[in-house]
Amino acid sequence: MGTGEVGMNRSACSALLQSVPWADPARISFLLSLAAMDVMVVLGNCLVIIAVFISSKLRSVTNLFIVSLAVADLMVGLAVLPFSATWEVFEVRTKCM
Repeated sequence: MGTGEVGMNRSACSALLQSVPWADPARISFLLSLAAMDVMVVLGNCLVIIAVFISSKLRSVTNLFIVSLAVADLMVGLAVLPFSATWEVFEVRTKCM
């Protein structure tokens, strides 16, 4: 893209989205496996956060640092992974703006 170009126009973007094979069984199964991993990311980080805050023996500076990393990873698992997995599986790599 040259200088000043923002992305695709609406008609080109909608044509690209209509050409995406949304019902391909192989892509759906790959997306479901990525969704299962995303669920494990979310649940695992929730368990870490809950364990540190429930048990007083686990409340140390090191474990609070681990909790902050778990919170950051939890936010990525909730806000980024579902969308990036969908875009990656269906190869919708566009600049539709």
